[in-house]
Amino acid sequence: MSKIQVYSFVGSQWAGVAHLALAEKGFTPGTDYDIQEINLSNADNFSPAYLAINPNGTVPSLTAPSLPSPLTSSIAILRYIDSLRPGAHPLVLRANSSSSSDRAQQIVDLVHAPQRRLDTERAAADVPHPFYAPKLAENGALYDIYATPAGHADEAFFRESSKLYRGFAAGMAELETLLVLPYAAGASLSEADLHVIPWLAHAMVAAESDVHQVQDFGTLESVLGESVPGFQVGPRTRTWWKAVAQEASFQKVFPHLH
Repeated sequence: MSKIQVYSFVGSQWAGVAHLALAEKGFTPGTDYDIQEINLSNADNFSPAYLAINPNGTVPSLTAPSLPSPLTSSIAILRYIDSLRPGAHPLVLRANSSSSSDRAQQIVDLVHAPQRRLDTERAAADVPHPFYAPKLAENGALYDIYATPAGHADEAFFRESSKLYRGFAAGMAELETLLVLPYAAGASLSEADLHVIPWLAHAMVAAESDVHQVQDFGTLESVLGESVPGFQVGPRTRTWWKAVAQEASFQKVFPHLH
């Protein structure tokens, strides 16, 4: 197999999916794949060289000699990595376990729903440069806040933040009903787990949780509770999180929250 190239950033939520998949499938860095860090803080993703790989300017991306074009979706990247070693703990559940496969897809769709809403808005945007359209929806909320007269800027910011918190809390509530246990879609680790792990870890970091206290949801509950009074992480989610945190791939990629 030719070496694959993964474009990543330590602060990226969805780059974690690729790293978890590589670890779970037993790929060796430097031998099977290389990582190129795209520092979003330094606007490396704005460079013409990277935009030629991923016109959206997002991470992760993956290139390989066997691919006709780069992969720029964490879903597609995980499934490609899984296909390279189909006998080593399949992550994509097959048709012979259709109920588990359907549940896995529901969970993947849940955590990616906000991004897909942005993609719909992007497709409708009439923007001349192909790079600006993907950024339009992403930056729209902040633009609206900063365009608000100064006397109302703080109010607009907190209103938008509260909306985002309520949306995430609703996602957590739905996840609680979808989890099968012991893993997200059933008896074994699957792509569903590998998408939810970075989604939840990223939220815990954003809430300013102690990154070394992986099992402590207290800070996240407090932050979300300001917009959704009484919010608590559900018992099924807690059980699931404890289970996936024992996996070697989790411990390799998330020795602490990020």
